[in-house]
Amino acid sequence: MEPRNAIVTGASHGIGQHIARALAARHMNLLLVARSEAELARLARELETGGSKAAVAAVDLGGPSAARQIAEAAAAELGTVDVLVNNAAIEPQTRFHVLTPAEIGNVLQVDLISPLLLARLLLPGMLQQRYGRIINISSLAGHTSFPYTEAYAAAKDGLTAFSRVLHSDYQHTGVTATSIILGPVKDTGISARTLAETGLTASTAFSVSPHKVAAATLRAIGNPKAEIVVSIGPGRLLKALMDYFPGLGPALNRLSGAGKLMTSVADYREATRTDPARNNSQPA
Repeated sequence: MEPRNAIVTGASHGIGQHIARALAARHMNLLLVARSEAELARLARELETGGSKAAVAAVDLGGPSAARQIAEAAAAELGTVDVLVNNAAIEPQTRFHVLTPAEIGNVLQVDLISPLLLARLLLPGMLQQRYGRIINISSLAGHTSFPYTEAYAAAKDGLTAFSRVLHSDYQHTGVTATSIILGPVKDTGISARTLAETGLTASTAFSVSPHKVAAATLRAIGNPKAEIVVSIGPGRLLKALMDYFPGLGPALNRLSGAGKLMTSVADYREATRTDPARNNSQPA
């Protein structure tokens, strides 16, 4: 079956835009989801010039009814859904003990709970048509012990585990799940916006192009696997080594300068917590 209709969450910035463009280039109709309707509308106009339908749904994935809102918008705009890309995420970039319980809960809601609930709502339709691709954008953050990402790492590792079990349980039905596990990605996401705001700089020596993430998404549709690692070098081997040698990730953080950089980012985030206008830990 050639997929026709897809949902991309977190489509207003960074990686989500690259994924949406890659799917539109395959002539897929899209529902673009994020909080910013204006930014989604700009992307939709761009994609529709290529002949694809691009509808928008301005939904905050931190809300308890977010999954239901997205599923209803997809039914109204697309009818059936062949591909779900759970890409939206937030990362407060703040020391864990400083975060409030509500902030931790919001990270888990956006990064883990809403993606799971959205997959659950779409799964019956995918089973009925005997085709579906659920693609979850995850992270190596937990494996590398990336500094000050405790809640984010917990959510993303949970998303990877969810994908693995869902893929095993449903692949015989024509529905598959893939976790695309990312290392650092150049010029995208929350970190890039924080760097631009603070004036800090980061090495891109250990980063990959966002185009590689979009290409991995297409691979997950055409040749689905439970996990695809997108990182420098042999990604799956690097992930396995960091699991076997837990000290390897922190060592790489020190070598790359990530530890020092994230300490500066955390200092900035904590210093601006009382000014919501300057705090950009929002859905990507």
